Amino acid sequence: MQGQVHLQPVKGAMIETGRAVFGYWINLISIHIIRQVTMKASIFTLILIIPAMLVLGQRPQPQRCDVPLPDHIFRQKQRSVSLQPTEELKLKVAVAVATGNCLSVEQVRSIAELFIDDFSRLNFAQAAWHNTVDRENFYYVYDAFAYFSTVFMLHDYVKSVESRPVDYLPPYEPPLSLNFPALEYPVFENYHGPSNCNYPIREDDFLRLAAQVQSNTSESNRALLLSQIAQNNCLSVSQAMKLSSLLQSEGNRLVFFRNAINTIFDPGNLQYGAQLFAHIPNKAAYNELINQPLPADIPVEQPPCFVPDEEFNQIMASIRKESFNSTKVTLAKQILRSKQCFTTVQIREMLKLFSFDDSRLEMAKFAWEFTTDRDNYYQVADVFTFSSSKEELMKFLEGRE
Repeated sequence: MQGQVHLQPVKGAMIETGRAVFGYWINLISIHIIRQVTMKASIFTLILIIPAMLVLGQRPQPQRCDVPLPDHIFRQKQRSVSLQPTEELKLKVAVAVATGNCLSVEQVRSIAELFIDDFSRLNFAQAAWHNTVDRENFYYVYDAFAYFSTVFMLHDYVKSVESRPVDYLPPYEPPLSLNFPALEYPVFENYHGPSNCNYPIREDDFLRLAAQVQSNTSESNRALLLSQIAQNNCLSVSQAMKLSSLLQSEGNRLVFFRNAINTIFDPGNLQYGAQLFAHIPNKAAYNELINQPLPADIPVEQPPCFVPDEEFNQIMASIRKESFNSTKVTLAKQILRSKQCFTTVQIREMLKLFSFDDSRLEMAKFAWEFTTDRDNYYQVADVFTFSSSKEELMKFLEGRE
């Protein structure tokens, strides 16, 4: 598929053969092709060149990572990246994950595929390389990119870092500009009452999450992010109070505690949270909440699944700027997989970016799985030029009922 990189692992014998046979002339050809290659470069040429470039002139690099994150912890962190409302926030969270944890190549690639823009993938991959456990397989990450040119940028970065020794890579340090209100915060270490989870998240992880929330200037986005944090992490009352203080609206603070109450480590200390409410009705509602805990069979309120208009416009612009129809299809499918929460109206607008009915039909069938209001999906048929395409979509939908 044009503009998409697919690189397979190269066996040791093939690498050694490539080194012996192509050793001299491959360097000359690669210099020329790097200058000439564009999105239209052939897969065959890349398969020949990139493995040889990977093995020639490598130097061993010291690294501090031996074991990647366990799968269940990685899935939580991957979800925290995917749920970010903007590409910029997504990159901030992903870089924090990459610089503060040890990852496998497969984990790096999984997160890289969540981005819309190739330069976001590039920035993340550059940060992730340093803490990647199996760097010798890092070329697998290239498969997440849409453009050859960005792959070469990443490859050049890796080679430049490998060429200079690094004795120590400092861990990620969250911003120190967090200012929480001067309240009386309970100490969970001395708590011996009933608990809703095993143990609160570490302080450095907490500060990292708080910094991510504070970096977002939108109150609604902060509330959504905090809702996700509350449902995916064990928090002490002190941590919950500090996170809640990042919201200006007392109503939003109350919603946050409703979402967090079932993942609080020390619920016996929840009365301290009343300090966050100045208005009597809100304080009364909070006290009622903590004195009447939710029954275990009532699910915690889930954040809505949707793609905001601002982000959708960014997605549309990313697809629209592609020159080739096949590249548009590839990029659109990648975005649909990562977001998974589009409306019928948004899918219909996206399909209008494609020039031909066959591409529209292919995308319409693919996008159905990632649409939230499937009862309205018949409206997508309006974008087709030919009645045969409309009929085929309707048959497809009938088979999904």
